[in-house]
Amino acid sequence: MPNNISQVEESILRMTAVVRAKQAALTAKSFGEEPNPKLRPRGWWVLACGDELDGDSFDQREKARERLLQATRLAGLVLPENIWVWDERGTAQLVVSTVPSIQRANILAQKLREKGLTIRIKREEF
Repeated sequence: MPNNISQVEESILRMTAVVRAKQAALTAKSFGEEPNPKLRPRGWWVLACGDELDGDSFDQREKARERLLQATRLAGLVLPENIWVWDERGTAQLVVSTVPSIQRANILAQKLREKGLTIRIKREEF
């Protein structure tokens, strides 16, 4: 009997994986993309930008992060996770969203700028 349960569990896992793969492909098509299954397509980051930082001062970096978080919350954004991206000038940047196309990134960026945030769009990096 335990062997039969294991076979049923394995079958359910395989069916679930097939359904999820099909759903992911449909979602990608709805974004106008046909991703190569061997390569994960890169999207576009929409970043909220804060103050330039002193890379040597932990306290100053933390205060800059807090100010940026406060600004995003005042704009009505509460993110499930804070993903920080640093640029070559040392600016605090918070990933607001990752979107599949530059067009969607521009639409979102404009809406966020209208809420008073400084926004930058950057190609997603791994």
